[in-house]
Amino acid sequence: MDRDAILLRNNVNVRGDGDTTLLFAHGFGCDQTIWNQVAPHFYNKCKVVLFDYVGSGESDLNAYDEHRYDSLDGYAQDLVEVIKALDLDNIVLVAHSVSGSISAIAYPEIKQRLKHIVMLNPSPRYIHDEPDYESGFAKEDVDQLIMMMEQNFFGWAQTLAPQVMENPERPELTEQLQQHFTAGENRLVRAFARATFYSDTRDKLSAVDCPVTILQADKDIVVPKQVAEYTAKQLPNARLIEIDARGHYPHVSAPAQIAEQLESLIESLKSTA
Repeated sequence: MDRDAILLRNNVNVRGDGDTTLLFAHGFGCDQTIWNQVAPHFYNKCKVVLFDYVGSGESDLNAYDEHRYDSLDGYAQDLVEVIKALDLDNIVLVAHSVSGSISAIAYPEIKQRLKHIVMLNPSPRYIHDEPDYESGFAKEDVDQLIMMMEQNFFGWAQTLAPQVMENPERPELTEQLQQHFTAGENRLVRAFARATFYSDTRDKLSAVDCPVTILQADKDIVVPKQVAEYTAKQLPNARLIEIDARGHYPHVSAPAQIAEQLESLIESLKSTA
C-alpha cells in the first residue's frame, strides 16, 4: 500500500511543524477528535500527527479486514504504517488506554523512530489474572459487556459511558463519550472491544526500553492504580505520574493537566537534546 493510500485509510492529519513529532493514538471506542482539547495546544510547538485506526472515526471502512483486526496486531500495524508513510522520527507517542498495548506490540518496528512514549491510563491486561494480577474487570464482566453490545448497542453505550467517564457532575462529558461510542459501525466497534478487553500484552512490556511516562488518573475503574504501578515496574525505563483527575478519559475531563504534562516533557527533551 502506498503512502497516500495509508494516509487516506487512517484519516491522517498533520498540523504544525518542529523538531519533535507529537503523535496521538486514541483508545477503544473513540477517534482522533478525542484529542481536540489537547492537540491544538501544540500546533505552534511541534509537528502534530493525528489518525484513526481502521474501523474508527473517518477511517476508510472499505479497508477493514476481519482477520487483520481480530487482535491488536492489526491496529499495531496501522500505527507502524502511518509512522513509516510519513517517515516520522523524533516521536513522542501519546497513547491512550489500549494504544499503550498497541505501541508495545509495534515497538520493535518503530523503536528507532521514538524518543518517548506517554501512556495515558494504560493497561496491558484488562481482565483479572488471579491471584497475582488484579485489573479492572473479571472475565465475566467483559463477556457481559460484549453480549450487551451485540444485543443493545445504544444501551451498552448509555450504561458504560457514565461509569468510565466518572464525572457525574459534568453530564456533558458523558454525553460526548456516548456519542463517540455509538458513532462507529456496531460490528467494527464490537471487534475492537473484543481485541481490546481480551488482550494480554504483559509479555511485551520488558522489551519497550525507551523512556516511558505513564500518566494515570487517580481514580479509574477501567485501569486501577495497581495496574499502572504494575505497568511501570515491568517497563525498563518508566516513571509513573498520578494526576488529579477522575475516570478513564482525563484528556477529556482534565485536558489542561494533560497538556501541561506534555509541555513539561517536551521542554525537558529540548534541554537534553
